[in-house]
Amino acid sequence: MEHQQFIFDAQHPNANTNAELLNDEQSAAYTTIVTSVFENKGTTFFLNGGAGTGKTFLYNTVATKCRSLGHIVVCVASSGIASLLLIGGRTAHSTFSIPLDVLENSFCSFSKQSLQAELFRNTKLIIWYEVPMQHRYCVEAVNRTLQDICDNTKPFGGITVILGGDFRQILPVIPKGVREQIVGASLRRSVLWDDIQILTLMVNMHLNNTNLANSSFAEFLKEIGTNPQETVELPSTIRKCRNLTELLFTVYPQLDVAGTVTSTFLTECTILSARNDDVSAINIAALNAFPGDVTSYFAADKMSNDDEHDRTITNRYPPEFLNSLNPSGLPPFKLVLKIGCPTMLLRNIAPKTGLCNGMQLMVVRCGARVIEAQILTGDNGNLVFISRISLTPSSSEFPFEMTRRQFPIRLAYAMIINKSQGQSVKFVGVDLRTPHQSSVMDNCT
Repeated sequence: MEHQQFIFDAQHPNANTNAELLNDEQSAAYTTIVTSVFENKGTTFFLNGGAGTGKTFLYNTVATKCRSLGHIVVCVASSGIASLLLIGGRTAHSTFSIPLDVLENSFCSFSKQSLQAELFRNTKLIIWYEVPMQHRYCVEAVNRTLQDICDNTKPFGGITVILGGDFRQILPVIPKGVREQIVGASLRRSVLWDDIQILTLMVNMHLNNTNLANSSFAEFLKEIGTNPQETVELPSTIRKCRNLTELLFTVYPQLDVAGTVTSTFLTECTILSARNDDVSAINIAALNAFPGDVTSYFAADKMSNDDEHDRTITNRYPPEFLNSLNPSGLPPFKLVLKIGCPTMLLRNIAPKTGLCNGMQLMVVRCGARVIEAQILTGDNGNLVFISRISLTPSSSEFPFEMTRRQFPIRLAYAMIINKSQGQSVKFVGVDLRTPHQSSVMDNCT
């Protein structure tokens, strides 16, 4: 029913006007993709393009065209925040039911007789945004599953697929992995890569190339990740800060003045860093400088049900120890907020309404049991209520399982580079104190 509604919406007279706005590169890719869909070729494409080259615009234009002719198009992204940029977008894991601990021979966890399988048998096009972020096992699991439910040995069961992204940006996260392991997890090392047709976008549509400064910056972005020396000289137009305080007040001017930080301002600024510890330190420093009364929320930590009955484990890891932990993907044990501060949602609460992992919110009211917040990401601006939920770490970084009941948000004056994928802001501060394998600058257009 949901996909039928997308088809109905795409038949609006003004729905296909975007095709006239495509540049030459986008138009060539558009024609190649829709030809594969209309002629049932079942080609798999990889749309390669740096930040700002209009990949999202092209995805939505292709999807709208296919839907306007009555075809079902499934749009997914590797992160919740990126999925909001696609018309009808959802996360890849929720759409395909990809296992959280995906293995080399994994299948997606829905049956051949399910309604989900019936949807994919009727699908003409799949668009998968920011696929370089995913482990290649995820893509291979989807390919294996679609071949099974469609009874077709062609890649992805004969469905035309657009895989898109930029390998110079965010690569798969391998806990404590070295460069060889990260490269090995990339889609480029998949058995599917040899059958993928590559489409390339080079023109940066976010930067006006008639302006000399913008043109120079666009050329600088192309050099990121392509320089064989792996070193890039920062342009003189990029301001270098001496310390954290200077960085904070450069990105957030008048941060310590009441009433100057608005929801519009917060959507235009952010600070990026490579490590969670550095992000936390920046956020604490920003909150201390931000005026207002502090509200603190304490979590309730406990062992999993299986470990609770093991007295040895319980005595070895008392509640005080659990409270001191700060696992990635979980809110802190002590969540400190002020009215007007930016936060980031850490779980997919209601993806259909936009409340998904990575969504940015501004605190409006701090209640005892709920936090009222305004949505900052996109053009939404709605007020939402966030309540405490029970969360468990997504990775097994500890020799036990724990549950933390807390509001699923963190401060977001600064964010880790991976969370910024797919977003565009006007003013970006980059914390380069710690090296990182990913291209930070190319992610900041």
